[in-house]
Amino acid sequence: MGSRYYKYPVSYTPGRFFLGGGESEFGGDSAQGAVKALDPVTGRERWSFPLFSPPWAGLLATGGGLVFGGTNEGVFYALDAVSGRPLWHFQTGAMINANPVAFAVEGRQYLAIAAGSTLQVFALAGSAMPR
Repeated sequence: MGSRYYKYPVSYTPGRFFLGGGESEFGGDSAQGAVKALDPVTGRERWSFPLFSPPWAGLLATGGGLVFGGTNEGVFYALDAVSGRPLWHFQTGAMINANPVAFAVEGRQYLAIAAGSTLQVFALAGSAMPR
């Protein structure tokens, strides 16, 4: 969606929210989002997964062929990296504007996502799907 960004004079106060500016949306744009896979050679779109609104969060692609992401509406999801087909989702209860991360502890893989003021962690089962 199109927006006009501006700054304004403001005094910084430690511990208080500080932007020093803002945003004013242009009217008439449809604000939608999508996750798209592009062919690296041709640049052509291979698949597209529509989102309700433009996401603020990044994505995590795994060597196991999964793509994880989060939405402004609080949905943490997994897509098939080849087809873009949705495989799994979980409603976190808060906006997701952080990238998912993967890590392992004692050989077991986990995914973590920050949603609102919570950190939610999922263990990957043998099929590489969260549980």
